[in-house]
Amino acid sequence: MLRGGAVAIPTWVLTTALAATAPSPESLDLSSSPADLQLAELLWARSPDLVAARAKLGQADADVTRSEVFPNPGFDFQWGALAIGPTNPPGLDKLGEVPNYTFSLSQPLEIGKRGARQAASRAARDAALLDAIETLRQKWFDLLERISEVATAEIRVGALEATVRDAERLADLQLERQRRGDIAGLDVDRAVLEAEKYASNLGQERERLSAALLLCAQSVGLPCRPFGTPDAARAFLSARLAMTAPAANLDARPDLRSLQAQEASARSSLALARNRWIPDPTFRVGYLLDQFVSSGSQHQSLFVGVSVPLPVFDHGQAEAKAASALAEAASEAQQLLRAASTRDLASLAQQRQAALDRRSRLMDRTLPLARDVVQRLESAVTRGGAPLPDLLLARRTLGDLQLDAADLDLFAFHLTVAQARAAGELPPLPENVPHVP
Repeated sequence: MLRGGAVAIPTWVLTTALAATAPSPESLDLSSSPADLQLAELLWARSPDLVAARAKLGQADADVTRSEVFPNPGFDFQWGALAIGPTNPPGLDKLGEVPNYTFSLSQPLEIGKRGARQAASRAARDAALLDAIETLRQKWFDLLERISEVATAEIRVGALEATVRDAERLADLQLERQRRGDIAGLDVDRAVLEAEKYASNLGQERERLSAALLLCAQSVGLPCRPFGTPDAARAFLSARLAMTAPAANLDARPDLRSLQAQEASARSSLALARNRWIPDPTFRVGYLLDQFVSSGSQHQSLFVGVSVPLPVFDHGQAEAKAASALAEAASEAQQLLRAASTRDLASLAQQRQAALDRRSRLMDRTLPLARDVVQRLESAVTRGGAPLPDLLLARRTLGDLQLDAADLDLFAFHLTVAQARAAGELPPLPENVPHVP
């Protein structure tokens, strides 16, 4: 829009530009329990894919502005009747008494095209905005999954650290009993080997945690700091798993709405192409100053005229084919994506419920029983009332169950995120994200 010769910049453009220059945190500290809105704001400001999406949105908004502006008028100047050879009548000044000067203004007038062009550009801008929001939505879910992998790795590290401490404590007790002559050296060696095995597993889990933190950093564009404690990591997973599955709202999914807007833009472009057979006249008005008055010419005069192009060969047939193909493709893609999402939602709901049932049984029954068995066997082995292999087997079972529980939490979390993706759940949108039409 033009107001007083200045370009009116949309508010969202200024807000986005200010947000881009705002200071950002040095890292994403997961121990501070960042809110969903904070994660979305970081992604909107730092994700390279979203930077490209914002640029595309700015271009689409510029196309809307261009479609609302009238065609520029034209100005013509002509210096004519320059004499070559003798003048008629003879003796006239070839530059002062013969030439004429023509000044004219012309204005083209579009017929049946401005409305269709504006509708196409506005729908294309809506599609670009919805694409940007869909990119933010997918990046937000990706980041949640990367954070869940960090949380799972921390839980596994915590479980193995506790197992290593217990194994080392038991090895020390067995060594003390050997010194008193209560047990043979073979039992001590078994306990030491068991502790070494768990220590090796702990090293692998710490490497897994480092890899998960790297993936998190690559997703958000900032170094990721861990939760700090297994309890904080477990709380993050449990909070998301405890949420009620979002109701399916495919009509609100940005990717489906973008396809609708793309179809609408293509249909408007099709109408524009079909209207190209209507010629756009150009009106002219001009002033003629003729100095050749000795021949009877009028010294000063005005003239008006109109020129009309003849769309005989090119009347928009190529543009109509392209727009028709785009409209049909957007419509078909929307139908296929909607059908696939409906199928996925039914399957994901069943898988998620089965995973949550398994998790509940493992947390409420299996793990408490395994911990109780280990505690009783530790007490019995310390007093010499039970063989060491029984305790080692029970501890190995408890460790495996704890790791299984962490992996099951991660699996259920991924299913929860997949279900939310398919259902059309949106992250909290930052303030500098333009309003969804």
